[in-house]
Amino acid sequence: MNVKLRFVIFDWGDTLMSEAGPLDVPMANWPEVRTIDGAREVLTQLAKSCRIAIATNAIVSKKPDVVRALERVGLNAFIDEIFCFTELGYKKSEPEFWDAVLAGLGAQKNELVMIGDSLEQDVLGPLRVGIHAIWFNWKQETHSRSFSIRSIQSLRELPAAIEELT
Repeated sequence: MNVKLRFVIFDWGDTLMSEAGPLDVPMANWPEVRTIDGAREVLTQLAKSCRIAIATNAIVSKKPDVVRALERVGLNAFIDEIFCFTELGYKKSEPEFWDAVLAGLGAQKNELVMIGDSLEQDVLGPLRVGIHAIWFNWKQETHSRSFSIRSIQSLRELPAAIEELT
């Protein structure tokens, strides 16, 4: 596959940051926020060659809340853009979400890859519209799809998985 990857798009909750907290309160306001193991290390490595964005279906946290939560754990400096359901009105399973991402980044579909823990939202949604996706399957879920889905169980596996794409 000949891909010139310019953008790596991450899901936010349970991909870069733990969702272990009160679900009815924006993550930025939680007493404690935590990164997923390997997040800083992988973002540091990827930021050298790609721009990094977040795509989230969060309904309680709005974009400023996402920024504040990322700042609390020192990840915001790596993030170039944030695409939120609360602003776009579409979820990652909907083509309109990805139209907004592509327009916002000024990118072509083959120039980005989505990484996330939700098979339906973070992998199948982008794949349906022709965007590369890698399933961050750290919960080791099974799927009964008839096609192969690239998956990793640790964020530290991501650079090698992206390398396979390109």
